[in-house]
Amino acid sequence: MNQHSSYGEFQDIVRSRPGSGSAAEAHGLLVGLLCADAGIGPVVWLEALFGDEIPAPEEYGSEVLARLFDHTRRQLGEFDFAFDPLLPGDENPLSERALALAEWCQGFLAGLGYAAEGSDWPGECNEVLRDFVEISRLDPEGSGDTDETAYAELFEYVRVGALFIHSELQSGTPRQMH
Repeated sequence: MNQHSSYGEFQDIVRSRPGSGSAAEAHGLLVGLLCADAGIGPVVWLEALFGDEIPAPEEYGSEVLARLFDHTRRQLGEFDFAFDPLLPGDENPLSERALALAEWCQGFLAGLGYAAEGSDWPGECNEVLRDFVEISRLDPEGSGDTDETAYAELFEYVRVGALFIHSELQSGTPRQMH
């Protein structure tokens, strides 16, 4: 699955439903859900994405969403670090990519159910999640074209951070909710 070509297709599907957010946020939501529970099925994600009114499969591109769900689950479960957040490609303006990265982090945090100070997360997860909160507040308008390096570093941090959280949460260590 080519990440960048599928982003546009996925964006069209997500944007066709009022209130569904962006493709980046929807993919972040999926990854957060899979980190919290690797055994979820696509219906859990679709309910979180579309709410109570999940459209009929022919209305929302079920084949595209099924491929994305399976591809994402497979990437997270493999140990080859091939996972990438689904974001616009480098041919898009930096401000658009920065906004999508912030939206991806928002979706991830929502999918994970991250409650800031209210949870005892294993290992260094709290630090990574706090960083994701900060990235979700990123101001894309403050990005100049000279900030490509900073964006690439943030992208890599988010990519590896999501893999780290998935690994920590799937290692069998139960977390305590307060």
